[in-house]
Amino acid sequence: MSNPFDNKIKEGLENFEMPYDAGAWAQLAEQLPVAGGAASGRSQFGWKAVAVIAVFVTTVATAWYLTDTKKIAESEPAPIEKIQKIVDKKKDASVGVSINSKEEASDETTEVATPEKPEQTVIEAASEESTERKPEQLADEAKSVEPAHEDTRVAPSEKPNQPSEVETIPNVEEKQLVAKFLPSSLTICVGENISFINEASDKSANMNWSFGDGTSKSESDPVHSFVLPGNYLVSLKADNGSKTSDYSVNVTVNPTPRPIFSAERKLDGYVAIPLYRFTTAVQPSETAVWSFSDGTRIVGNSANHLLRNEGTSTAKLTVTNNYGCSNTMDEKYDLAKNFDLLAPNTFSPNGDGINEAFIPAALPEMGVGFEMNITNPRTGQVVYRTSNASEPWNGKLNNANPKLEPGAYIWTVILKENVVENNVFNGKINLNR
Repeated sequence: MSNPFDNKIKEGLENFEMPYDAGAWAQLAEQLPVAGGAASGRSQFGWKAVAVIAVFVTTVATAWYLTDTKKIAESEPAPIEKIQKIVDKKKDASVGVSINSKEEASDETTEVATPEKPEQTVIEAASEESTERKPEQLADEAKSVEPAHEDTRVAPSEKPNQPSEVETIPNVEEKQLVAKFLPSSLTICVGENISFINEASDKSANMNWSFGDGTSKSESDPVHSFVLPGNYLVSLKADNGSKTSDYSVNVTVNPTPRPIFSAERKLDGYVAIPLYRFTTAVQPSETAVWSFSDGTRIVGNSANHLLRNEGTSTAKLTVTNNYGCSNTMDEKYDLAKNFDLLAPNTFSPNGDGINEAFIPAALPEMGVGFEMNITNPRTGQVVYRTSNASEPWNGKLNNANPKLEPGAYIWTVILKENVVENNVFNGKINLNR
């Protein structure tokens, strides 16, 4: 049997689209106070009135909350993909997908509307609004609204008035061609090589060199020498087919000495004495230096040198001018054996006129200053000393009395002139009676 009070409440809730649960309302009715036997019908009606007011207030608050949620959804429309999902969900419900109860839908709405999940609130609001509009209308409205917080950049193929297949090519400035080089020196000597280091911006370009002396090359890093002194403008022209560039540098070339090398034996006719005289002709601003393979070094336009060592000896001349330019010449000489001043091995001062005195045969002919000492190896005593090639040792102590005992003696000669690096000669002489 229908209860008028229950019908009234249900009718009020349906106006606000609230879910209705008959069991819940029956439980609420049991909790209302029941009037005793002495209670009048007026008292029972008073309690029900209070309950109606409470329900009404709750209903109004719920309706206000749902209305406010709709406003939020309208102020921030959901993306079309999310709206489409809601539409699809509604369609599934219309063809038989069951929803357990309106109470579950209410719980879902409450959860979505929670402030911590604004996106779900928007979706639920859109869901409620979709019950009043067709899916096609929702889709059209969603297309006209720009989704919030979405990347609005358009892909190249979607840019208006521009074909997607056209690729924009950046305007790259063509590489500038600059010719440049660095010489190894700006001042050189005649005959000296000078290197040019190419520093052009495009090394693959064609390089054309002009050295200012009538010669040219097409190498990247050329090496050149000049045969005459003077100032020369060295130029480089770089050409890469579309552009050309020029660069020039002045190079000063100083003169180089041209010495004359002359050598002859100092003792003409004495082949056994390898003493040579070397000469050259130089300018006042030039300096000549002679150097030999035995280490002897002599400065001047001429030099006397004694070849002492067996084998090949080298005589070298270097002439340098005031520009720092130099020129070198050399010659080689062969000696069959070591030179020992042509000293004999023995002498016999016995008055027969043969080998009466001792002196190395080369000393009187060389004309070189010297000092000779004769030493007794048995006592270490110097028995004779001389610096005169015309005063040989006669076998006596200091060429006076007494006569010295026969036997072997040691002789030593020190040359005082710089004709040889090792200027000390020595040997053994036998004194016979």
